[in-house]
Amino acid sequence: KKSLGQRIVDELKHYYHGFRLLWIDTKIAARMLWRILHGNTLSRRERRQFLRICADLFRLVPFLVFLVVPFMEFLLPVALKLFPNMLPSTFETKSKKEERLKKELRVKLELAKFLQDTIEEMALKNKAAKG
Repeated sequence: KKSLGQRIVDELKHYYHGFRLLWIDTKIAARMLWRILHGNTLSRRERRQFLRICADLFRLVPFLVFLVVPFMEFLLPVALKLFPNMLPSTFETKSKKEERLKKELRVKLELAKFLQDTIEEMALKNKAAKG
């Protein structure tokens, strides 16, 4: 178990790296916006990245309230428990990211199983109708 000082240092590093990545993403989004305004089109991957970055910037607005108002940062863990998607994606930890990916995979597998069952059922109905 880490000491309190080490946990604080780790959190500060986490937020530093999160803001740094958000700044880099913002510069990339500004270049993409410049390309859009000059009539160029974005690829599918670039469009998805642009939308993700814009969503992160909009999520940052309520997060900044916690940083600007004095002593409000102590309520940040409570707010994150109530609103888990409030933080931009650059502040996501590895465990949270893995948990989200596992959940998405589980949903995709359930959907694939449902579609497979539906196709099998349709095949049986067609076979019965022809037979």
